[in-house]
Amino acid sequence: MNVGSADREPGRTSGFRSQHPAAVEVEALILDYMPQGSYNDPHKEHKDRPVAQAIGVRRFTLMDGIPLSDVEVFQRVTLARSVLRTIIQPADVKGQKFKKLTILLACLPGPEKMVYCYPMTPLDKWSLDSLRATIQEEGGWSLLVDSPHELSAIAEEKGLSPAILIVPPVPLKYEDLTDIAKNNLLEAVKMIIKSDERIYVEFFNIAEAVNIRLHALELFKGVGKKTLANFLERRKQKPFESFEEVKKVLKIDPAEALAEKIVEEIKREAKYYVFIEPSDPEAQYLGYLDKVKKAYFSKRRGLGT
Repeated sequence: MNVGSADREPGRTSGFRSQHPAAVEVEALILDYMPQGSYNDPHKEHKDRPVAQAIGVRRFTLMDGIPLSDVEVFQRVTLARSVLRTIIQPADVKGQKFKKLTILLACLPGPEKMVYCYPMTPLDKWSLDSLRATIQEEGGWSLLVDSPHELSAIAEEKGLSPAILIVPPVPLKYEDLTDIAKNNLLEAVKMIIKSDERIYVEFFNIAEAVNIRLHALELFKGVGKKTLANFLERRKQKPFESFEEVKKVLKIDPAEALAEKIVEEIKREAKYYVFIEPSDPEAQYLGYLDKVKKAYFSKRRGLGT
């Protein structure tokens, strides 16, 4: 299963923490699926609907959302935005009283720079027409589709998974995950890393010293001074092309080591944040997630691929 995005060069990530998870991640892996909903979910619209928890494949963002169809653990899904819109409709037959109706939309960018939305809230013809009018008044930012299959078709046209997960703008914290999701987290991260091996092997080619006493590679269990010195000498001769080459010299499983470090950072238990931007602005952040992708795509351009 191809869960990564190695062949898509990332755009600018400045300010990504304030962006919608669907815009930052685009796709995710399912960590847990609850067909009956989740009473403890922090988003009220998820309490009585099928809900899934997932992790993004680009920046390892934790999130939850409503799947448009049944999903399985470790399944790759495309992320649509959860959008709420309010319309005013008559509350009596004479039209003298009115009430507000909040509508949940699943929205996905598509062709011709338009956003395509499917109403998750059941609507009669009057409400549907009113929603269309509201959208037009707001500048015609989207087109309504008649079925979730149309969203799946748009995702497939973009080379993404046809399985859709509708996610709200606020991501989850590790503490919000179910026990099942927590148990699946390490394996999911490892799957993402292995799928994008060509990107993540670049970490071992560009990793540098954190300070005069500590090298970034020493943050992985099992890497001592002697092994590190031998590895850096070997790296001077020729960049590493695969995890297998790294493993022979560094004597650790690269995918396992990277996954364990990323999970440690997701859990906010790290002293040095190598990949995941910490919520604490005072924490030491090395920013290697962006650096390795920049190195990979720079290499590809140099090779003319």
